[in-house]
Amino acid sequence: MSDSRLYSRLLFPQGHGYPLFRPQPSDDLPEPARRTGTEIGEVGVVTEDGCFDPIFNILRAADDRANRFGVPMGFEQLVLGPEDIRVRTLFHLAGSGISNTKIKKRRLDVDAGIEDNVFVPLGAGAVVEVSTNSKETGLLMLPDGASRWDLRPHQVFRDYAIKHAQSWYMFVNGPLGRMVGNGDLYLITGVTKSTSWSVAAISNSSGDGKVSLKLKAAQVGAAGASCAWEWEHSSSSVDSGPRRHPGQESWRDNQTVFLRGYKVALRSMPLRRAPKVVSIATSKGSNVLSKSTSVPFSQTRSIPGPSNNLSRNAPRASGSDSASDSDESMVDYSPKLYHPSDVINDYLLDSLSGKNAMVAVAHDDDWASVLEEVGHILQM
Repeated sequence: MSDSRLYSRLLFPQGHGYPLFRPQPSDDLPEPARRTGTEIGEVGVVTEDGCFDPIFNILRAADDRANRFGVPMGFEQLVLGPEDIRVRTLFHLAGSGISNTKIKKRRLDVDAGIEDNVFVPLGAGAVVEVSTNSKETGLLMLPDGASRWDLRPHQVFRDYAIKHAQSWYMFVNGPLGRMVGNGDLYLITGVTKSTSWSVAAISNSSGDGKVSLKLKAAQVGAAGASCAWEWEHSSSSVDSGPRRHPGQESWRDNQTVFLRGYKVALRSMPLRRAPKVVSIATSKGSNVLSKSTSVPFSQTRSIPGPSNNLSRNAPRASGSDSASDSDESMVDYSPKLYHPSDVINDYLLDSLSGKNAMVAVAHDDDWASVLEEVGHILQM
């Protein structure tokens, strides 16, 4: 299992949303996107290495820089009111640690009396030791804390996703050629973002489970500039950030440590009928391991022209005769957990196969409410 998958599996039950092993925005994003980090309204995918890759934003105009790849056919910009997003500054206090197991923190370079925030006072050469006795450890350290943004009118986004789901997959797997698996598109309704972070995903099943890691403060830039925490020993199972370029020292709360939103899935064979809304609030979650996935509309190809608006190159809209069984390719996998929402969507579409359900959407709040019932599938 990859480090990013181990990390997300271990931190899922903490209930903060999808944990990103690589919280830093990609360097190829436009500067406004790198400055703010992931935003509510973005539609994208979580990558194999634990990043979020945004494709377009339903809250931005079609010609906005956030929609640099173009927009799906039939795109409609959604407009929110000023009170529609709830903001909680420092939802996680400075010095917080989030883990699947009990951890101990202590400063090694000063007197042992620091209890509240072991990351201050910060200076080059400061050392914090983090230890645990767990066989498997997923760990997120937040030296500067983290703030949280959440959408209030969830039904607006839910209905929007149901209406446009098919055109989204036509777009990303047609003109863009992304080969996005069915159920992998994520509509973001909430984010938790920090200024700095350190993550670890460690499996030590062969030993006694004792793990001790050290974080060191390294100077950033010229003398007198700020410092940042980094793990003493580098490996693929640990990471720290952000990695700032010159001029980015003042950027704050742009590192996305948790995502919340709707995962959107289509029936493997489009029914060419009006979508039916499915609620999972009262659904049972037993036996919902996904054994295969598909890439909807992956054989629909077109070469984008010079225009930034790629929607004109997409297949015809949902309900047209252009949708056919050949519009997707099947990709088989061994049974595994992709995301709690993914397996719940698969279960719903399978269990309602005779009731014309075409689209399933599941929110992170939904799977959190039934996590206890399906918790056994997390132990892989």
